[in-house]
Amino acid sequence: MDTIDYEKEIFMTSRERILNAISHKECLLAIDFGSLHSSLHIEAYENVVKYLRLEAHESRIQDWFQMIVFPCDELLERFGADCIPIYTNPSKNWKFEIINKGDFEYFTTEWGILLRKPKGGYFFDLYSTPLQKADSIERVKEYKFPNPEDPSRIHGLRKMAMDLKKNTEKALILFCPTAGVFEHSYFLRGLTELLMDLVINPEIADYLAGKISEWQQAYFTYVLQEVGDLIDIVQIGDDLGTENGLIFSIDMYKKYYKKRHQAIIDAIRRVSNAAIYFHSCGAIREVIPELIDVGIDILNPVQVGAKGMDSSGLKRDFGNDITFWGGGCDPNVLTSGSTDDVKTEVQMRIEHLSPGGGFVFAPIHNIQTNIPAENIVTMFDTAFKYR
Repeated sequence: MDTIDYEKEIFMTSRERILNAISHKECLLAIDFGSLHSSLHIEAYENVVKYLRLEAHESRIQDWFQMIVFPCDELLERFGADCIPIYTNPSKNWKFEIINKGDFEYFTTEWGILLRKPKGGYFFDLYSTPLQKADSIERVKEYKFPNPEDPSRIHGLRKMAMDLKKNTEKALILFCPTAGVFEHSYFLRGLTELLMDLVINPEIADYLAGKISEWQQAYFTYVLQEVGDLIDIVQIGDDLGTENGLIFSIDMYKKYYKKRHQAIIDAIRRVSNAAIYFHSCGAIREVIPELIDVGIDILNPVQVGAKGMDSSGLKRDFGNDITFWGGGCDPNVLTSGSTDDVKTEVQMRIEHLSPGGGFVFAPIHNIQTNIPAENIVTMFDTAFKYR
């Protein structure tokens, strides 16, 4: 195992630190805070800002579905963030608008998916899906997909990426604008309906998987032809697990989704040298070899509290093949533990996952409203000390 040259490391940029970690080189700890899967719910964020007595300012929403924020620069620096999230623009034919009606707030995505949140609630949830009532493959095929190559998507994108590359030292992560192939299938179809399709209407499940994969292939090709030379990491994913195992069998994954993930990764690699970051929550140990086989470089969020996802075992069995991005602190400890419990937990996960490189410290998905501000600060302060 290589030893760390601390004199050299102290002058290393965030981008270099992230790229070294992905390349499985021993380096000072890389940290992700503030991206799509490592940010704070708006209420948790405002609690942390108040706890640290930072200057109050208007919170900027990064993702309305999850109600997470773009943290302020002061907090990004305090927590040692090494990455910046990059998003493309929506289609010119769609405008984000929240509709207040009765006790709920609603918005519709450019895919015609209606989301709803109770007023005073924490998140938006799927409320109505455009293909939920389609009773045949013919009806499903009538659905018109948005244009993945709408010029509005890349308007101003190269200038923004170049400015970030020039004026910051952070690694740039391009995030996918849709859910994964399986997830987006049920965003269009409904979860109950899609799970039944996998068994009794397989032509519908297969058609949607193919079309969504084709959409993402076209989208990434179009976008990365514009900025592929500036992007360090490209995110794709699919939530494949529950707390106790896969949502469906490994054979179903291989039949419907593996080749679709492979096709997206191949399309990205034809136009960019960026590392491939794959997000999947849950107990997904069984499918990790398949994800490695299709070519992922990074696995997020490393849900260490789920069945079979212990960090030491994951590192032992897969640490040579992928980078673990997440796994920083079991949410149960972060929610209910003392600050000393959080310190002990964070130290243990770093000791499990960091040897030999291949680890970027991050929370296990976004930090929620019920987590004490002092525990959030303790988690990142403890991680930052390892740098």
